[in-house]
Amino acid sequence: MWFKQAQLFKLENSFGALELEGYLEQLPFTPCPSGLPISQGWISPTDEEDSSLVYTAKEFLLICLQTEAKLLPAKILRQKLNEKIKEIQLAQSRKVSYKEKNSIKQQVYNELLPKAFGVIYRDYALIDTKNNWLILNTNSTKNTESFIAFFKRSLNKVKITPPEIKKLSPILTDWLLNDTQLKSLNIEDTCVLKDPKQEERVIRIQKQDLSAKYVQSLIKNDFEISQMKVTWNDQVTFVLKNDFTLQSLQYQDTLVELSDADKSDSEEESFKADFFIMSGVLTKIFSELFKVFAKVADKKA
Repeated sequence: MWFKQAQLFKLENSFGALELEGYLEQLPFTPCPSGLPISQGWISPTDEEDSSLVYTAKEFLLICLQTEAKLLPAKILRQKLNEKIKEIQLAQSRKVSYKEKNSIKQQVYNELLPKAFGVIYRDYALIDTKNNWLILNTNSTKNTESFIAFFKRSLNKVKITPPEIKKLSPILTDWLLNDTQLKSLNIEDTCVLKDPKQEERVIRIQKQDLSAKYVQSLIKNDFEISQMKVTWNDQVTFVLKNDFTLQSLQYQDTLVELSDADKSDSEEESFKADFFIMSGVLTKIFSELFKVFAKVADKKA
C-alpha cells in the first residue's frame, strides 16, 4: 500500500477506529443498479471479504471509497439521439424543436443506461489520529470533491478543511535561487515555471540542471516556480505543487528495503508493514512542509 499522490486535509473532529467503523458501516458499497448512473460506498481497504472497513496500524487508519460509474460514451449517445430525431422527422414530416431534442436526449439516455458498462474506481485515504490529518491518495479534482462530499455525508457533522497555507511559488523560487530549501530536501531536475502576470506563459523543464544560468535568468525575468521535483531524506521523490499536493511519489530502495525487513511470510503483515512505513513517512514530510508553508503554525505539526 504505497500512495502515488497525496493531498492533506485537516480534521476538526477526533475519532478512533471503532467509532469511524460505525459511521462507515452505514454506507457500505453496493453494486450500481441498472437504472442509476453511479453508486458509491465504503469497502475494506485490504480487499478481503468480511474485513473491517477501517484498517489500523497504531495511530494510522486506512479507508477506501469505491465508486461504480456507468460508462456511456457521448459519441454513442449522440448517434442514438440523431437516429431517433431522424425517425421522428421522417414519420411526422416536421422539424424537432430544441426543447423536444432535450427531452428525446433524456429518453435515449434512460434507455441506454441499463446497458452501459460499470467502471470501478477506488480512492484511499489515511487518517493520522495524532495530528487529526486526512491524506487522500488522488490528484483528481473531481475524485477529491467526490470523496470529501461522501466522507462528510458518512460522518455526521464532521469538519474537514484544506490547510491554510502561504503561496508556495515565491518560496519555491527562493529555494532554487538562494539554496534555502529544507535540509531534508534535495532539488531534482524538473520544475514548471509560470509568469504570475500572464498565466498562459508556462515553461516546463525536465531532466535539466535547475541551477543552470538560463533557468536562473528565466526566474529573474518574472517567472516563478509553480511546481518542483524534490527528494526527501533520500527516501521519497515527489513533485511539490503550488496547491500543496505531492504528486508522482516514488519510494526509493532504502525505504522499500526498510519495509521488507519488517515483513513476514504473512500477506497481512506485509500489507501492514508497507502501510505503516508509508504513513509515517508521509506525515513527517507534511509536518516539515507545513512548518514552512502554514499561515498559522500547527502545534501538532
